[in-house]
Amino acid sequence: MIGPELQKAIFDALKAAPALAGGRVYDRPPPPPSGAFPYITIGDDQVIDDGNSCGDSWEVFSDIHIWSRPQTQSKAEAKTLAAAIVGRLRAVSTVPGHVVTIVAMESARTFRDGDGITEHGIVTMRFVLDEA
Repeated sequence: MIGPELQKAIFDALKAAPALAGGRVYDRPPPPPSGAFPYITIGDDQVIDDGNSCGDSWEVFSDIHIWSRPQTQSKAEAKTLAAAIVGRLRAVSTVPGHVVTIVAMESARTFRDGDGITEHGIVTMRFVLDEA
């Protein structure tokens, strides 16, 4: 089964030097006003059993959220971070206890959050992991 190992690999990839979003990568961000923008949160995962008679395998869809409040009210900062996230996570090749066979971007979108001032991006990454 997939435990926290993939989340740790994602966190480590996003925090590797130079850390994205100034190192503000969270499972749960600090509450405002202490939380600075932009920042990234590791969101929900969907894990699908992809095993067969040859061994255990899982397909995991991981959502990574981007939160930005640029003075220009442009989505450019969120889109730039989304591209950087995809680049970092495509390079994930090690997850303890698993063999990473596929890493791909499933989808990416940016939109104005419901508060009217925050640009929000969501990158969904697909990982296929075989048991080591």
